[in-house]
Amino acid sequence: MTMNNDIKEYRTPNGQIRYRFSIYAGKNATTGNSVQIRKQGMKSLAIAEKTYQKIQEKIENGEYSGYAKSHYKVSKFYELWFANYKQTVKESTWNNVNQYFENHILKDLGNIYLDKLTPIQCQKIVNQWFASCGYATFNALCTYSKKMLDYAVQIDAIKKNPMRKVYKPKKKSIERDFTDFYSKNELINFLNVCKKYKPLKVYTMFHLLAYTGLRVGEALALQWSDINLKDGTLKVSKTLSKGKHNTLKINPPKTQNGYRCIDLAPQTVDILTEWQFQQRRDLFKLGLNPMNVDQLVFSNKDNDYLRENVVNYWNVSLCKKRGLRHIKLHGFRHTHASLLFEAGASMEDVKERMGHSSITTTMNIYTHVTRSRKKETADIFGNFMQI
Repeated sequence: MTMNNDIKEYRTPNGQIRYRFSIYAGKNATTGNSVQIRKQGMKSLAIAEKTYQKIQEKIENGEYSGYAKSHYKVSKFYELWFANYKQTVKESTWNNVNQYFENHILKDLGNIYLDKLTPIQCQKIVNQWFASCGYATFNALCTYSKKMLDYAVQIDAIKKNPMRKVYKPKKKSIERDFTDFYSKNELINFLNVCKKYKPLKVYTMFHLLAYTGLRVGEALALQWSDINLKDGTLKVSKTLSKGKHNTLKINPPKTQNGYRCIDLAPQTVDILTEWQFQQRRDLFKLGLNPMNVDQLVFSNKDNDYLRENVVNYWNVSLCKKRGLRHIKLHGFRHTHASLLFEAGASMEDVKERMGHSSITTTMNIYTHVTRSRKKETADIFGNFMQI
């Protein structure tokens, strides 16, 4: 039998022969330093080889209690993972992820040692999340807990990711019509009612969302320097996002395709021109510089960033008070895309105008819209064929 090169023979001070060895056991989960397991004092080579083999198997199976990972609970390891993860995403994203961990994942898994976390424990927790959380939250909890444990495997803190062995329950598929958008007539009615009963700033906001397909965060980040009323163009280069402790932050678009220049319809230019004139007059009354090119297009009473929940309130209150069908703020973006398709715009043109990173996103909206109108299409054909 070939002798294991890691096993060394040595003599004790009184001249007795003993054996010792050192095994690499991965890296410390916190420091990243290499961890070595050392044993000595074994009286024979056979005993040393047997001991070496047992420890090696335990390391490979993630069972060895002397392995550095056993000293770190999931909650402690999360701090290491999150510090690195924060450097890769926007504040609004990592703030949301942190909430998932603080409100759910760490409450359920935080006190368990990394090397003691089993697939059975993970399965029980996943089932619990599925039963108690909305499906979007459930998906996020599974995704980010798995992502954190993947990192633990990557740096040798654990051998295998127990979250990758669980069965993920699936939501029962219920086919519903996609209705989070307005038809042409519904949009015209909404904007007419808005113009009649709401201030010009509110009307301008909803007109802009519906006529450009801007994301709400993109509209809230707009400055007049982003708009060329003479040429009828609008430049998108930033978005307003919510950060930690409910703070507001300006961030670049989510993807490279988010940077875009949108051509404005003539009526949109007219409305923006009217709003700019009124806003300048209001700013002058407040003693502020009305000609500042970096002035926000939409601001609050302190001339600071307007929050999305305020715009949402405008939408909900108008629909409720005036008996209009309510769609979400993002529904105005869907509305713009659907009306572009209805007007005959190509898939590629819609993708570019909307700032979609993938044509798949554009196609999904098209599919939703066409499915919702299949009854209308059938009626049109039926009426056409009547003699």
